[in-house]
Amino acid sequence: MNAQESVYQASVVLVQHFSSCIKRKKAGIPSGVHSRILSHILHPEAEFVAVGRSQAVVNGATPYPEHIVPCSTIIWESIRLLEKGKPEEEVAKLIAKHWKIVFISKNEAKFIDTKKGLNLQRSMPKDWDFETDDSFARLDLAEIKVLPLD
Repeated sequence: MNAQESVYQASVVLVQHFSSCIKRKKAGIPSGVHSRILSHILHPEAEFVAVGRSQAVVNGATPYPEHIVPCSTIIWESIRLLEKGKPEEEVAKLIAKHWKIVFISKNEAKFIDTKKGLNLQRSMPKDWDFETDDSFARLDLAEIKVLPLD
């Protein structure tokens, strides 16, 4: 099984878990999802979902693993779609599409995450659509060019 297949299979498991959480919630049973679930289901995560690095990292900056779509966005958008009746297979494909890491510098991450920059630590740009839009929208907005891994 290659990395892409592993990511999809893990995405199927995540969808099953999210669906179970939805059922528990409807039954009045407390249920939560931790944003780090993606980081722990495939370990080491970067071995499966790392897709590139910024020029700053190529130039020697310490690499910081940045999810190109925040984990919390992937989780809550997946749950939202499941609650709307979207088929589990389609949601799993969307998770696999957006579940990627790019190594950027800490300064680049700070710019994306904080109010002094884009303030997008846990969200995507305004009007971004989980089902149709590009996973790299936050990095594009931050003007971070993604270079392939060697």
